Amino acid sequence: MHTEKCKVLLCSPLDLSSGSGIARWCHHIKNYYESHGSSTVDLSVFSMDRTVYIDESMNFVKRAFLGLKDYSQIIRNICRDVSTHRYDVVHIASSASISLFKDLLLLRRLSHYNVNTILHFHFGRIPTLFACNNWEWKLLCRVAKYCTKIVVIDQLSYETLLQAGFSNVLLLPNPLSPHVGEIIAHSGALIREPRTILFAGHVYRTKGVYELVEACARIPDIHLRIVGKYDESIRQELLAIAFRHKSASWVEFTGNLPFEQVVKEMLRCSVFVLPTYTEGFPNVILESMACACPIVTTNVGAIPEMLDIEHGDYCGKCVFPQQIESLREAILSLLDNPTYAAECGNNARLRVNSYYSMPVVWSSMQDLWLHVVPHQ
Repeated sequence: MHTEKCKVLLCSPLDLSSGSGIARWCHHIKNYYESHGSSTVDLSVFSMDRTVYIDESMNFVKRAFLGLKDYSQIIRNICRDVSTHRYDVVHIASSASISLFKDLLLLRRLSHYNVNTILHFHFGRIPTLFACNNWEWKLLCRVAKYCTKIVVIDQLSYETLLQAGFSNVLLLPNPLSPHVGEIIAHSGALIREPRTILFAGHVYRTKGVYELVEACARIPDIHLRIVGKYDESIRQELLAIAFRHKSASWVEFTGNLPFEQVVKEMLRCSVFVLPTYTEGFPNVILESMACACPIVTTNVGAIPEMLDIEHGDYCGKCVFPQQIESLREAILSLLDNPTYAAECGNNARLRVNSYYSMPVVWSSMQDLWLHVVPHQ
């Protein structure tokens, strides 16, 4: 039994202005700990945000040099912190890809300290990497061998790593921010606007916004609200798609909105749509579930698990990415059947509160930290 609290250092990006889902996840964890405390864990947070601005116009060699220099300093600072405070656990949030080089360097350095390490993969591409057997998969395997525990956010990634021979794997979902519930509670009884489609997120091609506009252009009498940061060139391209079919006045770009306003948009829309090409465990799906939105999205990352698609489409509908006609049909099935749509929304709200609430996920995270430390 531990006679003292387990000392944990959580290493993650923290800059919310970057739009990083990992940063939002870390803030949810950090804020809950600071509000509620813990009788078993003493948690500290270390920012892994880059300090040097990398301009995409720079040549590769300069970008690589600046990145290596920046991350080398971050790794030195983490190791100094570990040496000074003698943590029991270092929990590292990772987005993989090029960041795996940083993870490898950090874990190799930490192996010289008497500390348990957790590598938390916040992405859903592990099955794809395994199938490709490319440089990223080989590097991921090498990195994973240096840590005490690997954490993934979706069932397929969990099963893939077990198949690849890793036994030290844990499946841990992302939590819903308690702030969402507070906003909902203070919003009163907002009325859903008829035939209003909502998209919320970065307006990138890989978020499926082109397919969304094309699909919605083929549905009569609707209003599409696109909430999130966008480049003007992308907005013009999307408006051109809209104009090809009908007056573009049915499409509205709001730009970034305060988080509270985004939640209220979810409470008012008829259907929330995220036709993304690739995801890990998207916060925006958790938030739309909490708002009882009828949801149409894609079967990527952890999304099918979040909506429990294995047992039917009673929490929402999933389609394959980049399939315009399937997307149109799924949206129509909810718009034309308001009773069914309301049932999906209510079921999604019940599910998110049962499985993804912060108290539930926080309890699992504390257990993780305590169980990787040998009993004293």
